[in-house]
Amino acid sequence: MKRLYIFGILLLVFSHAVGAEIKEPVSQKSHVAKCIKPGAPVQIHYTSEPIDVGAVGKVDIVLTTQVVEGTMKVVVKTDKGLDEVTGLEKPLFFELGKNDTKEYPLQVEVSSSQDGLYYVKLIVSIKGHGMRAFAVPVYVGDGVSKAEKKPVEKTSSGEAISVSAAQESIEE
Repeated sequence: MKRLYIFGILLLVFSHAVGAEIKEPVSQKSHVAKCIKPGAPVQIHYTSEPIDVGAVGKVDIVLTTQVVEGTMKVVVKTDKGLDEVTGLEKPLFFELGKNDTKEYPLQVEVSSSQDGLYYVKLIVSIKGHGMRAFAVPVYVGDGVSKAEKKPVEKTSSGEAISVSAAQESIEE
């Protein structure tokens, strides 16, 4: 039993050390399974390769739906600091069920002059079926998010609170 316990600890330490060696972002691939939430019955698959600062990179997105009639509207937006250089029509429209197609591919080319973690955001809607929002990560340079993190303030009892700036104006 003691040997098994020591072996388990060694295995845990080894697996932690192996996982700590990965430092560079690798190609992001995703598959979102069946939709169980309310909203448009749309799934997404994407591939997003890390890109260098100032270079143009591709984000391949495939939207899938089982809806066979109507039109799917897709609005594509990028985070501030990430430039979409593809020149996509905004918004995009896909006729559903045409030629028995269930997959609707998009290729977005993006670039940024600063390193960081950015997102290509999609808002997909199908009339009569609702809408759904997706965000595809794009790593530029070192791939670290540049978002400012506010310090967490706590009450005297230790409960974390969020303090927001506010202005009050009284009109008579």
